Amino acid sequence: MRKYISIFFAALLLSGLPACFYSDSNTYYVEPVPGDPPLVSVTCNLDTLYNPPVNDSLEVSYQVVVEGGEFYYIYADLAHTSVYESDSSSGSFWINSMLADSSGIDTLYLEFYYSSNSNSLADKVSYEALTDTLKYAIDFNLGADL
Repeated sequence: MRKYISIFFAALLLSGLPACFYSDSNTYYVEPVPGDPPLVSVTCNLDTLYNPPVNDSLEVSYQVVVEGGEFYYIYADLAHTSVYESDSSSGSFWINSMLADSSGIDTLYLEFYYSSNSNSLADKVSYEALTDTLKYAIDFNLGADL
């Protein structure tokens, strides 16, 4: 009886053996053809201000238009602190004076992530992005009279 079980087990293993081999003859290769890079236009209310003073708070509004691509998200950093994150192509957020360590000029970084149009697998599943970064100087007037 034991001999029949081992023969049955060996036959079962041998019947599944073709599943262990891989042949690329059935694989279809595709060369991704990159598209044109998207055109990105960013408007921000800080574009017309030079070192805007922040005594209490400052509203930052933005609008992103990506022609020929897809907008993913925006990150806003101030003094190595994340201030705002969104996947909306337009919006606004507030900068409070509490975000500053001390009086003086600090830099606000706005990072916009959008599709690369490389047509790679990573681009198709939205894991490949291009980045545009805008920098704005913000003047914190802590202790200034209102």
